[in-house]
Amino acid sequence: MAIRLTVQALPLPRLLDATKARGLTKIVRRLGGAASFRNILREAARGSVIRDNETLRLYLDLLVAGNVLRVRTRDVGSVRLQQLYSVHSIKPEVSVGLAALRRHGLNWEVPETETRIVSTDFEGLARSRFLDSTLMASLEDCLIHELHVDARRNTGTVSFIIAILSSERLDLPYLLRRADEMRVGQAVRLLLRRILEIVSSRETEVSASIFLAVRTQFLKIARQYAQRGFWKLVDERGVGNLGVRMVRSLTEHDVMLAAGKQLGVTG
Repeated sequence: MAIRLTVQALPLPRLLDATKARGLTKIVRRLGGAASFRNILREAARGSVIRDNETLRLYLDLLVAGNVLRVRTRDVGSVRLQQLYSVHSIKPEVSVGLAALRRHGLNWEVPETETRIVSTDFEGLARSRFLDSTLMASLEDCLIHELHVDARRNTGTVSFIIAILSSERLDLPYLLRRADEMRVGQAVRLLLRRILEIVSSRETEVSASIFLAVRTQFLKIARQYAQRGFWKLVDERGVGNLGVRMVRSLTEHDVMLAAGKQLGVTG
């Protein structure tokens, strides 16, 4: 891909550690009925997993919200009730769906209640975020789940995936790895290459204002991917052929209008 690397890539936001979340779950299981906050902290510090109260609270709250742990309280005669944790499941759960994409920044009107709970792994849990008091999967995971659903059920939500891919810098290696796991790896790569092909063209079917806005934004993102050595992953074949026919049927008009709407330059 001939892209001049002139844009300085920004660091990705700090993520929680899936290994620590998994390690805490093992500690809670090992402690059994004695898995109080204090005992978990002691064991976590001893094993160099987590050493401070604030960080431990953050991880325990995440594990409870993700349905991995359950917590109950017990009166032990002190000012504060004692919290006791137990393992509920080793398969974390997070919310995805159109409402999740909206909360992640999708600039489309979608039903606010359109969410669904899906199973994930500890990495997916560690990357999730509390949005409006709901534990939402990462933007990357939400995108892959929506593409997978559209590829199987023809829901038409590929426009939302185009909107985000063309306007937001993502954790591209993670996005593509998740796409491969859900067998939409070829489709995601094809879609990214298709967007690049369209914005690199000297001719367009849409108005100049839409074309230039989309072109400027996507090339900025693509340069950042290339600068970090990520675009070479897009040039790989990818795993699975789900959604490939759908992506190949997309016209320039489909892509540019979806991207333009996300950028606020179309209706």
